Amino acid sequence: MKKVLIVDDSKFWRLVVSDIVKNIKKDVEILLAEGGMDGLQKALNHRPDYFIIDYNMPDFSGLYLSVVLREMKAFKDSGIVILTASSDTINSFWAKKSGANLFINKGKKEEIEKELQVFLNTPYESLKNCESSESGNVFHIVEKRLKREILEKEILSYLKYSRDERYVISLLVMLFRNFSMFGSFRALLISTSEGRIYSFGKPVDKEVLRKFLISKLEKPTSPSFWSFHGAFGEGSISDDNISAVVKDDGTELGVVLFEDVENPFLLRSALEDSLSSLMVLFRNLNDFRDYVIASETDGLTGLFNKRAIMRFLEEVLRSEKNIAVAMMDIDDFKKINDTFGHPVGDEVLRVVANILRETVKIGKVGRYGGEEFMVVFETGERDAVVKTMDNIMENIRNFDWQKIFGSEKKVTLSGGVAFSKKESSPVELIEEADKKLYTAKRSGKDRYVI
Repeated sequence: MKKVLIVDDSKFWRLVVSDIVKNIKKDVEILLAEGGMDGLQKALNHRPDYFIIDYNMPDFSGLYLSVVLREMKAFKDSGIVILTASSDTINSFWAKKSGANLFINKGKKEEIEKELQVFLNTPYESLKNCESSESGNVFHIVEKRLKREILEKEILSYLKYSRDERYVISLLVMLFRNFSMFGSFRALLISTSEGRIYSFGKPVDKEVLRKFLISKLEKPTSPSFWSFHGAFGEGSISDDNISAVVKDDGTELGVVLFEDVENPFLLRSALEDSLSSLMVLFRNLNDFRDYVIASETDGLTGLFNKRAIMRFLEEVLRSEKNIAVAMMDIDDFKKINDTFGHPVGDEVLRVVANILRETVKIGKVGRYGGEEFMVVFETGERDAVVKTMDNIMENIRNFDWQKIFGSEKKVTLSGGVAFSKKESSPVELIEEADKKLYTAKRSGKDRYVI
């Protein structure tokens, strides 16, 4: 038999509501409570399936009781109605936010009967055999919810920094250190466009960390490419670790990993209370990253488009670093298209782009236009730039082009490199690199000029 608990400090309203319930449902057991604390005690003792609770009571309000009940596993699936007088400053918004299923105004009796008819015929049920260790401390339950809401508010405040994902992750590191110190923090954010891995703390091997974080996912997304940010080296992952998957309705958005945690209980508790807000944050970061990549990426090669690589060049010049710019062009590309067709030409562009992306470690690569590429080196050290350029040329020459052309045809590049000077402008650097590129072309191609 289903149980209905009516909680109201007014004897008159307890009797009125009891009569309404009896008329609607003959086969229910009706329990009565004279206030919030009495209602909580009867709820714990009898595990009612339905609650009809007055809002305005002297000990604590119906909203407060609704919040407490919803924090208990036993009453997650129970039905809760908040009853209010017309003079109460409460509405359905606040009632539902407290966990109640329904809000009814104590106006006309016919309206109450109509609303309760629907409510009592909805199959709500409490867990009768559920152990409730927290049940004796109502204030502890409300405090726990308050802590969770404070955590959620803090994490959601990071949304305003979505343009700077690394900074957002660093804020999470600082936040969780308030609950326990830990040796290292790692995070994976993943979408179809890009997988990003962040590492704070001791250096760790990139591939070891990537495989470990992916192993935590049930259905990992395959991103177009990966990027790594933070402390990486030859280290391994500590056996003393705590991890959690961040997901939204089955869609896995990422993973957070803590290593060498001093107080695992406090950290796990904070992490559990943070998962819903981390879901919103990670979803937003992934969506923003997808948007940025779509707006900045060349659709054929996956490299920065011209606008994006130019913006990157402007940014590094503003930082007053000594840098270098290389302009590179595929030799005799028109002849490739004319002889083998544009689909093969497109594949050549993709292969060259991939070699550039994998070879350039200290800078960014963009497709400047057609068969021309730009490399912005984040260093002005001549030896480092020369070594990278040599590797690019060698990797292009040594690629197995036969699998693209079906013949012994080779692909080569010509390039020009310009180093920045004090107050160099983007246009000046590009023009200088372009001049050297054409010098390389006139000198026989398959070479670069500095």
